[in-house]
Amino acid sequence: MQRRGFLWLSGATLVLLVLAIVALATGNGGVSRAAPGERALPGLGPRLGDLAWMRLTRGATKMDFAQIGKEWVLVEKGNYPAAPGKIRQVLLALADLTLIEPKTRRTELYPRLEVDDPANGKATLVSVQDKSGETVAELIVGKRRYDRLGAGNDGVYVRKPGDDRAWLARGSLDLGGDPQSWLDRRILDIPDKRIASVSLTGADGKTLVISRTAPDAEFGVQGAPADAKVKSAAVIGEPATALETLDLDDVKPAADMPVPDSGVATAAYTTFDGLTVHLRLFERDKTNWVAIDATGNGAAEAESKKLDDKVLRWTYAIPAFKANMLRTKLADLIEPPPKGS
Repeated sequence: MQRRGFLWLSGATLVLLVLAIVALATGNGGVSRAAPGERALPGLGPRLGDLAWMRLTRGATKMDFAQIGKEWVLVEKGNYPAAPGKIRQVLLALADLTLIEPKTRRTELYPRLEVDDPANGKATLVSVQDKSGETVAELIVGKRRYDRLGAGNDGVYVRKPGDDRAWLARGSLDLGGDPQSWLDRRILDIPDKRIASVSLTGADGKTLVISRTAPDAEFGVQGAPADAKVKSAAVIGEPATALETLDLDDVKPAADMPVPDSGVATAAYTTFDGLTVHLRLFERDKTNWVAIDATGNGAAEAESKKLDDKVLRWTYAIPAFKANMLRTKLADLIEPPPKGS
């Protein structure tokens, strides 16, 4: 009987020893789970309305966001407006992060969860301040863990600066992307059905004009040779779509990226209701940059002023396919003559 009790005690001891070794190996030994519902940043939620500044630091990338009036802007881009609602969404997600499982304290295991030093380029340090400059919350945010069952239980690994304990927190939080991805990328959105005429002048001084008499009419080419065979209506009208969903690839203050004195193509888009949008297009370091302004008559006057308030201070980098539309030439709209003619 004593021998059986001894064997049982030895077996139990062995099991406990194995569990202890496993716990030490994973860095979770001697740790209790967080209290249900405990927030990663418990002081953030009640102060969301007081926030005025947020910094994201990851490797060599640093992004500072400031609230000016009711608008969040990206400081490193000359205080250009951030994507509408994105900062608010991030702050709400940070306030909602809930600690659910303690993880390692061992620094050599941090890279697996991407909660090591943010200077290494994987983790992101997020810091938020209120209007007085007081730091409200700081958190190192690491790898995301997706809910494979689609039940809305996504998670992310986090660690507080100065604390060696990493945690798995419940919540959906995306702090990735380059600075441009955090901007309000939409410059213009003028549908082609509004466009009455388009005048495109290349850097060589040659001008192409397409126009129509009504929104449901097809565009025609002005000044085409009498014997020229123009291409299809869809091809002729394609330049009129350049201002529809025109998004930026990058942006700089106009003072930092002025329009040069030469090598500039220009465009003028006039709508049926009297709005004219002027664009000056040039290339710098294999990137297409455009400066924009507007004028308006009658009902379009207010729209032109609102547009100028938005775009006059900036020079925008735009996608190549949009720039190519603005560089359309007469030769692009005419069928080449048959071979041998």
